[in-house]
Amino acid sequence: MVIRVRATVLLCALALLAGGCKSRPEPAGADPPKKTGPPPLAPTARPYGLYVPAALDRSKAAPLVVFFHGYGSTGASSARGFGLMGLADAHGFVLAYPDGTLDAQGRRFWNATNACCNFENVDVDDVAYAAWILDDVASRTSIDRKRVYVAGHSNGGFMAMRLACDLAPRVAAAVSLAGAAWQDASQCNPSEPVSVLQIHGDADGIVHYGGGILFDKPARAYPGAETTVATWASKDHCAGPPVRTGATLDFDAQLPGGETRIAQATGCPPGISVDLWTVGGGSHGPSPTPAGLDAMWSWMAAHPKR
Repeated sequence: MVIRVRATVLLCALALLAGGCKSRPEPAGADPPKKTGPPPLAPTARPYGLYVPAALDRSKAAPLVVFFHGYGSTGASSARGFGLMGLADAHGFVLAYPDGTLDAQGRRFWNATNACCNFENVDVDDVAYAAWILDDVASRTSIDRKRVYVAGHSNGGFMAMRLACDLAPRVAAAVSLAGAAWQDASQCNPSEPVSVLQIHGDADGIVHYGGGILFDKPARAYPGAETTVATWASKDHCAGPPVRTGATLDFDAQLPGGETRIAQATGCPPGISVDLWTVGGGSHGPSPTPAGLDAMWSWMAAHPKR
């Protein structure tokens, strides 16, 4: 069952944003000043999609996955494109897929980190929006609060990492596909450990595996995949950053198989994992195999809140 959730409050205009993760590069220089004008929509006025599997046992509290789309995409197209409805059917979890804010070019974005992707510095509080989604979904269907997971692709991956920082008591685990953490690690201060999985292609030409500066703008620096997980290993009080396990995975259907290398942090607290799946030859837009999706869900399911 697909539900389109829309609160009945506030219908105000937005004067918003510009830029783009997959559009032409912006010129170098300082960020533009914050926009003025009509206030952004309150979280309760913004829609999100909700998918509840028809066969879900409603007598039991279900896991929840909130998936954040990439820049310029939508929640519904990303959820369908990544096969998440079928994954929810197969494994019995509730899926929420919200929409970011429209920018001046008509592309949806998340205000995740300084790098991506609030390119006009507009005042949009997507952390508050995400927190409201968690509350609203729980008011509509029975959710196991120990099994709430956030995930996203590209800009959505940045957003998943942001929520692991800012909503740590409410998020059991976060999965970032081709996203990154804050460049300034001091911006992330989780109040308790959160399991984190970074999935990243080492041939990503947009959000580079080794880190970089988005669109060559100095204010848009982001860390590489290995730095992202090393930072999380430290914040989660693990003994060391992820190291290769020797295991591989067939994650991306565009590649020959066995291309994804698995690394895991050492000495993490009980129930906490910080992992890196490096997709060898992988581009910015993966096409997960059924086995890859199952592995991603299994990783999330193995890391509930204690």
